[in-house]
Amino acid sequence: MAFKDILGNSRVKKILRKALQKDKVPNSMLFCGPRGIGKRDMALVLAKAMNCERKEDDACEVCPSCKAINAGNFPDVIEISPEKEVIQIDQMRMLRKIAYLKPMMGKRRVFVVVDADKMKEEAANSLLKILEEPPLFSYIILVAHNPFLIMSTIKSRCQVLNFSPISKEDIGKILVDKGYEEKKARIISLLVHGNLKQALSLEWEEVQDKRTKTWQLFLSLLRKGKVALFLRNYATSQRALVRDEWEQILEMLSSFCRDSILIKEKGDRRLLMNPDYEEEIRKEGSLMSLEGLMDCLTKIDYAIYGLEKNLNVNLLVSSFFSYFKEWEYV
Repeated sequence: MAFKDILGNSRVKKILRKALQKDKVPNSMLFCGPRGIGKRDMALVLAKAMNCERKEDDACEVCPSCKAINAGNFPDVIEISPEKEVIQIDQMRMLRKIAYLKPMMGKRRVFVVVDADKMKEEAANSLLKILEEPPLFSYIILVAHNPFLIMSTIKSRCQVLNFSPISKEDIGKILVDKGYEEKKARIISLLVHGNLKQALSLEWEEVQDKRTKTWQLFLSLLRKGKVALFLRNYATSQRALVRDEWEQILEMLSSFCRDSILIKEKGDRRLLMNPDYEEEIRKEGSLMSLEGLMDCLTKIDYAIYGLEKNLNVNLLVSSFFSYFKEWEYV
């Protein structure tokens, strides 16, 4: 994979290629932005470009260095990921130790720290020591979904590059190229909010099943119905699954709520996120006022924000549904 193979974020690619051309790549960088938009891929391409034997501002993909990095057999490009959901202090100590050793095969040694926002405080303090005086031949690229969870002292020592979500048009085109019907590709591209990785991992039948259940949940909220059975299905799941599931459910709830507001406001129907539900949304339009829908959307967005900030899932879900006073104790 080279820069040209990474979809979107042309501004970031332009900055990195210019830095490569001028041989002024910062020793410490922070790539931040939503999940699934290519931050890690961009970091690895940058690592390849810095060690490529044929090109100055990209990865050629054919030289021995590029091939070795692609195969994970290049000792001077080291990827570090969380262990048991957390980046440990021992991992940062290892990084510091290796960083002061000269590259074994390549021109530069590059560390790519994935999910850097999951770094424990003691690990962050250990990393900070090398960021203050980095060796000239070692480079550290932090990849983070939530930069607010990274210590300000670390961020201040990094060149920060903000990544944008992939456009729904680009995601839709890729899905169509992979065989999806255009209507299905459009619906998925609207639901994933620029997360290409998620879009490629979804199965249409799975998407439809979750949309159907979420629509029923949305109707329960509008009709003052009971949602205990729906909640119980997710309460028995594994904790990691609960967070991922609820993020998708809340995003889908948000899409139905936004479509309801759009229809009430007589907006452009081409902007509907769930065009196949248009008739049903219009039919149920009298169940909640525009003010109520706006308030509902605010609560949904707050819950999504809480998940992104790694707040307690159970408390977020309880708080969200208690607003609607829909709890049923069975």
